[in-house]
Amino acid sequence: MHYVYLCCPIFPAPFRSPAAFPPIHAESLTGSAKDAAGMLGDAQLLLQRLSASKELARRILTAAQSSDIAMVKRLVKQTGIKNDFDVTFNPDGIRISLIRKQSRFIIALRWS
Repeated sequence: MHYVYLCCPIFPAPFRSPAAFPPIHAESLTGSAKDAAGMLGDAQLLLQRLSASKELARRILTAAQSSDIAMVKRLVKQTGIKNDFDVTFNPDGIRISLIRKQSRFIIALRWS
């Protein structure tokens, strides 16, 4: 018969009561949802313009390939969106983040 001895003694962990959660404020979540819903129109406009115009898509791809972020932002702005936005891209696709005070609406599109 073999016995296994641990090299370190094992002591039970002291009992800890669960951490108290902060009070819930649903107003901030509903405010953020309303804020994001306001960006939905811009997201829809942007997607409609991109899906309808191969020329716009080609120009954005060309600017992104040459790492001209200012041109990519200018072309996205020309679609008519009114919200602040940020653009990031890589060889696989583009991420356009529509930004407001309480929320962010992210559109991720592939191009490879």
